[in-house]
Amino acid sequence: MSEKDIIKLSKQIQRCYSINRHMEDPLQLHLTNLQGKTLNRLDGNIDGYRNWDIHLKSESLIELFQPSEVVYLCAESENTLTTFDDDKIYVIGGFVDHNAHKGLAYERAIAAGFNHSRLPIDKFFTLATRKVLTVCHVFEIISNFCISNSWTSAIENTIPERKGLEMLDDKTSSADKNLEAENCKTDVSHDSESLHD
Repeated sequence: MSEKDIIKLSKQIQRCYSINRHMEDPLQLHLTNLQGKTLNRLDGNIDGYRNWDIHLKSESLIELFQPSEVVYLCAESENTLTTFDDDKIYVIGGFVDHNAHKGLAYERAIAAGFNHSRLPIDKFFTLATRKVLTVCHVFEIISNFCISNSWTSAIENTIPERKGLEMLDDKTSSADKNLEAENCKTDVSHDSESLHD
């Protein structure tokens, strides 16, 4: 990633931490593969991040977790996330690519043997743009879902207007609109692997 993109990623990591810190029942966050330019950026520009209630690891996901434990969230997955499993680690790929590397998260998940899934945006909405979201938008949808147990509410209250979000017609069943997780005490990991780090 370029220096500009690493700056954006570090700000998104800060935003995710802030969202999580203000949750009544926060999620457990892991920041993995923390090294190189991303680590240098955090060390040089974000005071106190080493004191955050977050697991900071220089090791990669594959070094820390068994592939069977990991669900890599990626827009290109054919699997749709409906609930959270407390025994799984949900990964948000930590790179800013401005659509320059389409499918990279999905390719990484497949190559590592990780499970993968996409958020259920297309079950309830259409988007005028690609379904790829920023790290903090994905995390905010997850955190909002954990609070509301409603994908429609979580998605609608997070995705910015510029994405052209529109609710699907009334044929979408009310059962689908209320996909619920029994418990959202899940782990979320940001894999901060840079493209050219």
